[in-house]
Amino acid sequence: MLVALPALNSCQAGSRTSTRTITAETLAYKYSASVEAARREFDGKELVVKGYVSNSVVMPKDDESEGMILLDSGKKTPDPQVQCWFSRYESAEFADISTAQSITIRGIFNGESGIVLKFCKLVHKD
Repeated sequence: MLVALPALNSCQAGSRTSTRTITAETLAYKYSASVEAARREFDGKELVVKGYVSNSVVMPKDDESEGMILLDSGKKTPDPQVQCWFSRYESAEFADISTAQSITIRGIFNGESGIVLKFCKLVHKD
């Protein structure tokens, strides 16, 4: 029984994938070019996304469990936006972020209903 344990651990270590870093602009472009291809590439994967805040942060209400922030390329032209959903437990991290600020977040991609990252955490703010 103990002999199988190292083999099991090595299988688990080999099955992990690394977190991918991408800009909000590139992610939105790939999704706009082909929803199906973007979903095959990113669905269920952890991404680190750098972009510019395109709206005021929507903080969770008392009875809601999630808040939301939108990221885009920061250019003057209208771009598709990346929706980043975060838990109320992450609210303090997102509370002092302002529109047009450059930030980096980490979350799990779900392209079923748009360019969406779930379980977002703030990695860095400029």
